[in-house]
Amino acid sequence: MTASTLKQAHREYERALTALFGLLIHCGVRHNAILVMADHAFKSAVAKAQDFRVPGGDELANIGLVLDAWHRDRRYLTSKGKPRAVPLLGRVPSVEALIRTQGRHPDAIGMAHRIRSLELIQPCLGNRYRPIGEAALVSRYGPTVLQYVARCLTSLLDTVEHNIRSAPGMPPLLERTAEVPTLPVECLESFRQFSESQGSVFMRTINDWLETRRVRVPVADAQTAVRAGVHLYVYVSPNKRRTRVPRRPKR
Repeated sequence: MTASTLKQAHREYERALTALFGLLIHCGVRHNAILVMADHAFKSAVAKAQDFRVPGGDELANIGLVLDAWHRDRRYLTSKGKPRAVPLLGRVPSVEALIRTQGRHPDAIGMAHRIRSLELIQPCLGNRYRPIGEAALVSRYGPTVLQYVARCLTSLLDTVEHNIRSAPGMPPLLERTAEVPTLPVECLESFRQFSESQGSVFMRTINDWLETRRVRVPVADAQTAVRAGVHLYVYVSPNKRRTRVPRRPKR
C-alpha cells in the first residue's frame, strides 16, 4: 500500500470521528462527556482489537467496481453473458487489466493478488479465475472491512447532516428505515430471502443508472463530479432479555 493511499485512509477515519463527534455536539452532549465516552470506547476497542498488519485503504469500493465491470465488459463475458475465466495478471483480458480500466491504480498487480487473497474470485482450469459474485462480500476482519465501515459511517452522517442543514424547499436525500420490534423467529429465514430478492432488484436498478452516467476518464475539476450512491443493508438484532430482580421472601 502506497503512502498516499495510507494518508487517504487516515483522512477517512478522521472524517468518521469528526462526523460522529460533530453529531454529538449538535445534539447537546457536553465536551467533557464526549471525552469520557471517547476514552471508554477507545479502551474497549483496544481490549478487543486484532493485529492488523496491513493498513486499510479505499479497497472495497474499487474492488466492487472491478467485479461489477467483470459482469458488464463484453471482453470479459462468455457468449451466454456470464463472466469469463481469465488469468490473474497480464494483458486484456486479465484481472490486472480489468483493474486498470477502472481508474488510476498505482498497484494493479497488488490489488489483483488482494482480490484473490480475499477469496472474491475462484480458481478455474488453466490457472484462470472467475468472480464468486457481482458484489465484493468480505467475510473476515481486516483493513478492508475497517475502511468499509469508516466510509459507511461518514456517508450516513453526511446524509443526516445534509438533510438537517438543507435549505427550505430543497428535497432531502433518501434515508429511511423499515423496522418492527417483534418479528417472530420463525419468520427470520423468510425475511432474509424476501429482503435479499427485493434488495437485489433495487440495487441493480440503482447501479445501472449510476454506471450509465459515470465519468470514465479522470476528472480534472473536482467540482464537476461527486461521489454518489445508495447503501442498503439488512439487520437482525435480538431483543435483550430483562434481568429479573429476585423478590425477597415475605416474612
